[in-house]
Amino acid sequence: MRDFRFFAFRDSPQAGTAIEAAAKAAGISLSGWLREAARRHLPKTASLPALPSSPPRRRVAVPDTDVAAVARLVGEVGRMTGATIQLSKALRETDRVPEHQSTEAVLRDLRATQTNLVRIVDRLRAAGATS
Repeated sequence: MRDFRFFAFRDSPQAGTAIEAAAKAAGISLSGWLREAARRHLPKTASLPALPSSPPRRRVAVPDTDVAAVARLVGEVGRMTGATIQLSKALRETDRVPEHQSTEAVLRDLRATQTNLVRIVDRLRAAGATS
C-alpha cells in the first residue's frame, strides 16, 4: 500500500452495532476506536507515533419546523432558478432575444427572492438561538 488515509470494510449489522456501542462506552469516536483496535493488533516491533485525539463531536442542530419549511422553500426557489437559467440559455442560443431578455428579468427576481428567503432563515435561526 502506498499513502492511504481511508479504510472501509464490511461486517454484519450486529458487529457494527457492537463496535458503535464499544466506542460510545469508551467515550471516543467510532473511527478513533477502530484505529486503536487495529493498532493493538500490530506486531510489537512496529513503532508508530501516538494517535492524536479525535476532535469533539459537533452538536447536532435540528431546525424547528418554521426554519425547515423556509429552508425547503429556498431549495425550491433554487431549483426554479436553475430551470430558468436553462430556459434562458436555450432562448439565447436560438436567437429569441425578446424572450431571453424577459427570462433574464425573471432570473433577477428569483435571485432576489432567494436572497431574501436566506435572510429570513438566518433571522429565524437567530431568534431560535436566543429563546
